[in-house]
Amino acid sequence: MSKQEVILCESLETSLGRAIERCPHDKLFILTDEHTQRLCLPSLKEVSFLKDVVEICIGAEDVHKTLETLASVWMALSQQGATRHSLLINLGGGMVTDLGGFAAATFKRGISYINIPTTLLAMVDASVGGKTGINFNGLKNEIGSFAPADSVLIETEFLRSLDAQNFFSGYAEMLKHGLISNTAHWVELLDFDTNNIDYAYLKNMVGRSVQVKEDIVEQDPFE
Repeated sequence: MSKQEVILCESLETSLGRAIERCPHDKLFILTDEHTQRLCLPSLKEVSFLKDVVEICIGAEDVHKTLETLASVWMALSQQGATRHSLLINLGGGMVTDLGGFAAATFKRGISYINIPTTLLAMVDASVGGKTGINFNGLKNEIGSFAPADSVLIETEFLRSLDAQNFFSGYAEMLKHGLISNTAHWVELLDFDTNNIDYAYLKNMVGRSVQVKEDIVEQDPFE
């Protein structure tokens, strides 16, 4: 399984431009849900190389991680002229990166895609490692494939709009990574001030957490 590039963005626009250049394409698409379309997409609206991007928006939350939603993404790609040389950007939390990754992995037998996770859990888990899929028959992630994104862009500024419950859901995953990593990483996580979040410093911590995840995936790509 190919290894994806995880990038801690100093400038999201610059990093995204380089990630897109890595993927020669004939047409560019961006997938959001109703939340990230409103809260996150505006920060990319003025980027010159996205002026011709085709937007696809789906319902938010895990209830929409379904075959019906997946089919709607396939339909949008088909109707808007996507080919096997097109590129999809997934801008959202784990539901968007899982479903969008699976849509990319299966449309035209597979097109390239980039993940821009916008929740902490997606940054340290869902968007990294190549797991994609949808819920089916009442079971979570029952249908899917292992298909790594070409690039995963980490920008913690998106977390400013995240509510406390979703922040700590992701931070709990980071604590798990700390437990299986080393003492210094664990202590750093325990000492981090979650009441007054330093998002720039958090980005470096996310990078260390992602490295733990990547080390696990390298040992067993299907873990």
